[in-house]
Amino acid sequence: MKKYFIVIALIIAISISAEIQKPIIVISPTTGVFSGIRVGIGVTNVYENHVWELILNYKNELISHVAGPKITFTPMNSSTFDSIYLQANRFWNLERKRSFLIFKIGGIIISPIFYCEDCKTVLIPMLSIGYGYSFNIKNMCYIRPSIDIGLQSNIINVGLAITF
Repeated sequence: MKKYFIVIALIIAISISAEIQKPIIVISPTTGVFSGIRVGIGVTNVYENHVWELILNYKNELISHVAGPKITFTPMNSSTFDSIYLQANRFWNLERKRSFLIFKIGGIIISPIFYCEDCKTVLIPMLSIGYGYSFNIKNMCYIRPSIDIGLQSNIINVGLAITF
């Protein structure tokens, strides 16, 4: 639990130290093969005819494993993927509505399965590109479905984020 507080504190410290034009916060549940949550904090850079959002994200995904070769009434074992990455969203309009391009770069920390005594924590690179669509709900609050593909915990990622 301590590592989560350290990661969140690091995200906040980096975002505060950046030259902030318009700060943003992102929350995104993860469902499907892996379940978890993504939180991010970042900045919005507005140019003459387009906008870049740079978001530092922390994503935690749970992976469950059946305890034996057959399904029994024993508890399921699990491990997690912790990802820390920078996501850049490129919008073609100043309102940050409609379609946008996604770039992600960072790392994935795979913790060992708790019943594996010889396993070690592994760090692998993360690199992804994708596409999303932004719907403005109310006063700079957006819902953003997206899809991206690349080297990440799941090769194709479909997400739904809420951005403030």
